[in-house]
Amino acid sequence: MKVEIVKDGIDAGQSGRARYRTVEADGTAMRVRVVDADSPSFAADFEAAFRANVRRIRRDNRALRTAAE
Repeated sequence: MKVEIVKDGIDAGQSGRARYRTVEADGTAMRVRVVDADSPSFAADFEAAFRANVRRIRRDNRALRTAAE
């Protein structure tokens, strides 16, 4: 196995159209982003889902800090 060191990062490409599934958790509906592991754009889809989760969590944390003040 050959290891290649990348200086500028790896371009994951363009993610496909986001797919969602609605899941019931304790009586509340939650939207869950679905990532297909066999997709040719898996890396880009996974990165897009991760970024979306980070955005949501940061937004929620900002709202909590604002409400606490």
